[in-house]
Amino acid sequence: MRQKGFSPKICLLTTIPIILILISTSDIIAQRPENGGRRIYEEQLRVRLDQQQAAARQIGLDAGGWFDFAFFTYDDAFGKERTLRQYDLRLWASYTHRGVHTFYVRGMMGFDDWNPGDNPNGDTGDKFHQPKLERAWYRFDYDRLIRNQTGKDPKAGFKVEVGRNFYVIGTGLVLAIPLDAVKLTGRVGDLTVNGLIAKTITHTYNIDDSPAVRDHMDRCFYGIEVKYTGIDKHEPFFYYLWQNDHTKPWGGILPQQYSYDSEYLGFGSTGSIPYLPRLRYEVEMVFESGRSFPEGANKQEKIRAMALDVLLEYLFPVKYRPRVAFRYTWGSGDSDRRLSSTSTIGGNQPGTNDKAFNAFGFRDTGVAFAPEIGNLHTFQIDFSARPLEEIKLFKKMETGTKVFFYTKDKRTGAISDTTATVHSSWVGWEWDVYLNWRITSDVSLTVRYGIFSPGDAFVDRDHRQFFYTGVTYSF
Repeated sequence: MRQKGFSPKICLLTTIPIILILISTSDIIAQRPENGGRRIYEEQLRVRLDQQQAAARQIGLDAGGWFDFAFFTYDDAFGKERTLRQYDLRLWASYTHRGVHTFYVRGMMGFDDWNPGDNPNGDTGDKFHQPKLERAWYRFDYDRLIRNQTGKDPKAGFKVEVGRNFYVIGTGLVLAIPLDAVKLTGRVGDLTVNGLIAKTITHTYNIDDSPAVRDHMDRCFYGIEVKYTGIDKHEPFFYYLWQNDHTKPWGGILPQQYSYDSEYLGFGSTGSIPYLPRLRYEVEMVFESGRSFPEGANKQEKIRAMALDVLLEYLFPVKYRPRVAFRYTWGSGDSDRRLSSTSTIGGNQPGTNDKAFNAFGFRDTGVAFAPEIGNLHTFQIDFSARPLEEIKLFKKMETGTKVFFYTKDKRTGAISDTTATVHSSWVGWEWDVYLNWRITSDVSLTVRYGIFSPGDAFVDRDHRQFFYTGVTYSF
């Protein structure tokens, strides 16, 4: 029986410091590898949790947590079937003083239960993920301070955020990862300027999947983004982001160097189409420059790459809330990359510019294939609806399907999947089906299945399948 005066919230507030103490005594704060379909699941979960984070109590002290169970079974690029049961526990606490000062902390621990021999990292099987600090930040809101004092919004204002959080620039094509950062947001009228100074978190998985640097990266980011909200139903933006790579190889091929120092100049807009307010759009284009090491040489070559992403989404104003979306994503390719569009080993060749686009963003490119966007034209059609919304239990259940088509930008160049070794433009297509169901205010379910049919770019034309389902309980 619950004792008088006992509060689950107080219990959580005492539990989280214990987790943080455990973290401070451990040198290992490794991130779980979020490759392929697992990364897509983790991103979907992150969005849901961060939305609940934003909905935390605006004034005073609040706390809670999530327990998440996920089941994965899939075929990897080499045809091996792998099965995983994943358990994650997250505990969080927040404190807001008059909306001006906000503190947020979230800890996480987990356990991966692989079938024998299925762990792709070569471990013997099951793996316990030590408690780690997933989010921890402080935010100061000058606008809210002036509003509290005068009852009016200032003509110009700013916010400062310091700590570990998930950061996005533009629509997330170039940057969408957790970072330790200082972010300054200034506002003058309809103009908003974001400045970012950040560092990657220890043991974050690298964009370069060469064995010597695959499971860690040490990079410093510097960026500025400008948004304008003075145009009705449109929000144009542009940004400049650069990063310096300080990652040290752990073993690997000596004396190969791996530094990838890149700069990104991007612009785009989000909003709705004139006279069609239910037709939402996103567009972003980015030019990448910098220097990278080619395979087998210790002199850096220039990076000259580009990417484009366009989304059109229409929400029908009828029963069952049907939605249809089309997305086109292009990342430039390099015709002389031997095996991979993302790694140094098997990558760009000496004496040539590196034209393969690589960045730190995220796009859903299908759970079964799940390639990076470099050297690919990816066409996506997405349809969803709430077919049982008239039944109370299923009111917040969404079902849908996605179809992806993939072709190479450079026929002779590599893509991120190293098994696509044939010089052919046709990479293949994938069909996914999914279900997202908010069963109650505390319980949600997600299910997704995808099957990829390889094209002429592959020697092995066997289909690949990926299935996952996850249940999240919030408290």
